[in-house]
Order: sequence, then structure tokens, then C-alpha cells
Amino acid sequence: MASSFQTRFASAVVAAASILACAGPSLACDGAGVIIRIDGRPQDVQITRAGTMVSRPRVLEVVCRDDQIRALGETSIVLSIDGAGTVTVGRGGAYTVPNRGGAPSMAGNVYRSIDEQVMPDMKRLPWNVRLKGAGDDFGFALPSLTAGGQKLSAGSRPLLVRLVGGTAPYKVEIRDANGAVVASQSSENHEVQLAAVTLAPGAYRIVASDSTPRSLEAAVDVVQEGPPRPDNLAGPSDPEVRAATSSTLLARDHPGDWSFEAEQQLAAAPDEGLDRDKVYELIESYGSD
Repeated sequence: MASSFQTRFASAVVAAASILACAGPSLACDGAGVIIRIDGRPQDVQITRAGTMVSRPRVLEVVCRDDQIRALGETSIVLSIDGAGTVTVGRGGAYTVPNRGGAPSMAGNVYRSIDEQVMPDMKRLPWNVRLKGAGDDFGFALPSLTAGGQKLSAGSRPLLVRLVGGTAPYKVEIRDANGAVVASQSSENHEVQLAAVTLAPGAYRIVASDSTPRSLEAAVDVVQEGPPRPDNLAGPSDPEVRAATSSTLLARDHPGDWSFEAEQQLAAAPDEGLDRDKVYELIESYGSD
């Protein structure tokens, strides 16, 4: 025979479990938009949803209808809201998220993919530079590439090569299997953009150097076929958010093969104000050296 204490304890456990079961899903929603930029401190972004605070909001955080969003201190927030476009919540300002424009079926599963697959990693962002040079923890690195080489779709397009560490100016060369330089670009910026690079299928090497000088090389296998694509990844209205989601999922699912291609996909998207550095860092965090 159970004691009254055991009965009360069991009842309390059941009640607590019920509260927790309800609390989790209550913070999820179909999505009415996302945070695309935080200028200032992420801890000064405050989102209240159905009376509950959203923990540690970050770039690509999905926001829901009727969310109360506040920008504290010197921080400002930029949101992409379906049906309302880009919305800025200035320093000390507040904003209530309206209902998403269009039927729920029109938004597809991008918001769900961000909530369930992208945001857990974005919130912990385990920085892991891939191909490193000598020196300190960063030294000089090609963060989206691996020592074993990666795939890149053939064709003619700009190429973005991101560098970490080192000392500007930087130089990046693309060399074919015979060592001939097929493209070259110097830059004062850690994001080196090579314009209109035409690459036929075959083996190539990316050679990056800084002014100290230090040099890094990475193998790239240019292939005719494109990378795998997420199934049925439709909506939302912001094409940059769609590109950020699909490229992140590509890098997460195929970090040893398609991370560099994933960055090219995001780089090719129209610029709608997304803090791309944060998304590139997430792409680069997948996989290992």
C-alpha cells in the first residue's frame, strides 16, 4: 500500500512531466519570420512567447505570430517577416510579430528545419577550423575545406574563398592538375572573391597565402553533378533565408564533401541583410580536420 507521501510525490512527478511536455511544444510554431541580424549583444535580444522567454536568441532564430521582441541597451535587431519584408527593431525598441502572410502550406518546412536542425547548432556554434596552418589556434586557415579535399560543381561562376587568421593582404590561386593557374585574386579582406571562374570537371588545388608569408593548399574535385538537395525545402519568402537553410543542411549532412560548395550557394543568394558571417561559421563548424 503506497503511503500518502508516495502518492503525493507520484502525483507531483506526473504534474511536472505534463507541464514540461506542454512547455516544449508551446514554444514551437509554423513561423512568421526569422532574425537575420543582431547588431550588438545577442543577450540584449529579448523574445517573449506566450508568456515564456525564448532562450539565447541568435541569428536565424524563428519568430512566431504575437512574439514580443525587444532590443535592449545599444543592440538593434533586423528581422525578415513573411508578408512584411525587412523590419528593424532599433535600440530600446519593441515589436510584435504579425501573422505570417499566406497560407501555412506556402511556407513549407524551412522554419521547421531551422528550428529543429539549424538552431541547436547555431546556439552552441562549436567553432572548428578545418585546414590549418602553423601558429596559434587559428594561425592561418581555410575553414570550409578539409585536408582530404572536397567536391565542387563544374561551371562558370564567382568563387568565395574565406580565410581565418593570417595577415592581409591575401592571395588565392586556383590551379589545375598540371599546376597551371586558372584563376587568381588578391584581397585586403578575409573573404576573397574570385570573379567568373570557369572550372571543367577535374582535380584542382586552392592555394592561399598571406603577407607574412604563409601558405595553405587544399584539394578540390570539380564534378559535373550537383550536390544533394534537401527534400521539399520550400518557402519562406526571403530567398537568402532559404539559401542559408539549404546550404547549412548540406554542410551538416555532407561536411567532408560539400561544405565549400555550400558556402558558394549562400554567396550566390541575393543579399537581403542576413549576417552571413554567422552562417558561414556554422557551415565551417561541421566535420573535422
